[in-house]
Amino acid sequence: MFTKKGDAAVLAKLAEAPAKYRDIAEGLHRIIRESAPSLEPIVRWGLPFYVKDGKDVCYIKPDKDFIAFGFGEVVNPAYEDGATMHPVAWTITALDAATEARIRSLVEKVR
Repeated sequence: MFTKKGDAAVLAKLAEAPAKYRDIAEGLHRIIRESAPSLEPIVRWGLPFYVKDGKDVCYIKPDKDFIAFGFGEVVNPAYEDGATMHPVAWTITALDAATEARIRSLVEKVR
């Protein structure tokens, strides 16, 4: 597995996203870095990941029709006690204020 580390590597990968979703991808990166600066940005398996203590916390996956944003299974701040189904990923087609606030609040839980 080849891994590239750092903001520059992740931003270069996000720059490959389809033009209409590039701003969303870069906005997600900004939100993650501002909300949890302790997360290390890396590119692994061709995707931007954000890790803490060697564990995957979240990732951004550009697609031709959307941007996927998700959390790892080990560290998932969207986990809901008592629920029988837990959210791990979302498809994002626009980054409005409500979406940004929701993502920010989840990422802040893993600082």
